Amino acid sequence: MGKMGVRERGNIIRYWSRMTVTLLYLLVFACFLSCNGNAPTDGQQGSSVSSSEVQFYYLTKDETALVSQPYTIEEEELGGQIQELLEKMQEIPESIDMKAPMRFGFQVLSYQLEGTQIVIKVDEAYKQMTPSTEILVRAAIVRTLTQIKGIDGVSFLVGEDPLTDHAGKPVGVLTADMFIDNEGSEINAYEQTSIKLYFANETGTALTEVNRLIVYNSNIAIERVIVDQLIAGPSNTESYPTINPTTKVNSVTITDGICYVNLDSGFQTQPYNVTAEVTIYSIVNSLAELSNVNKVQLMINGETAVQYRENISFENAFTRNLDLIE
Repeated sequence: MGKMGVRERGNIIRYWSRMTVTLLYLLVFACFLSCNGNAPTDGQQGSSVSSSEVQFYYLTKDETALVSQPYTIEEEELGGQIQELLEKMQEIPESIDMKAPMRFGFQVLSYQLEGTQIVIKVDEAYKQMTPSTEILVRAAIVRTLTQIKGIDGVSFLVGEDPLTDHAGKPVGVLTADMFIDNEGSEINAYEQTSIKLYFANETGTALTEVNRLIVYNSNIAIERVIVDQLIAGPSNTESYPTINPTTKVNSVTITDGICYVNLDSGFQTQPYNVTAEVTIYSIVNSLAELSNVNKVQLMINGETAVQYRENISFENAFTRNLDLIE
């Protein structure tokens, strides 16, 4: 009887040991799922919360600039998200220092989705806005709506006709990166223009030409806009960036046909697989497209005694290089 009691006690101890180990494994596994988000809670369905968070754009009270506030979209479907934002654009903002972009006397007649673009039809009252206000209204609408996943651009119809600029040219499809602001300045002279930029080809050994339509504040020198756009990089899939995106522009000025581009030391770090010549002449050739630019003098923090990637000197100004263009 005594030996039987020892065996029984041993079996009981081994049984509970196995059970304890099993429970520990289950607890660790459950914790792993919870920490890694593999067990979505009710209502989440595995979707990312951040995908519904946008910056909602308003006009300032004096109609000279845009301001934004964070906003969380409640709708989940694409059509519902568009409708929700369009309705919010017609609501009176909580702050008296802001104006909603669709409370300027015009009515939205309809909208439709064409691929990744939204076509918004407005009535003739849209034309009654001043040019500076209309540009800001347009920018607020486009910047807000293009944050919706799957929406790349917005176009406008006034009645049955495409929206035109002050020169009578159709503005076409508008994207968020077309609207360039200069914080702190009066936005009373927006202009729309087409600029020619040069980015890298797929191998990084030559330049490809890209025509980009932009709407910019004419208080900003177009030369500075071009440099900023080059740093921002291409928006298509056929061209590739040439400049370190962390590069800061100290200044861009023109004197006697020479464009002086003063960059910070971040320019000397190259994260992309492009040749030194492609980087330099993406700037030079892009600026040389302007009628008032004959040469480009590059500087790093105001200094020209610079060797870029050990084989290009900044001592002398650069002229256009057409041989690098595909």
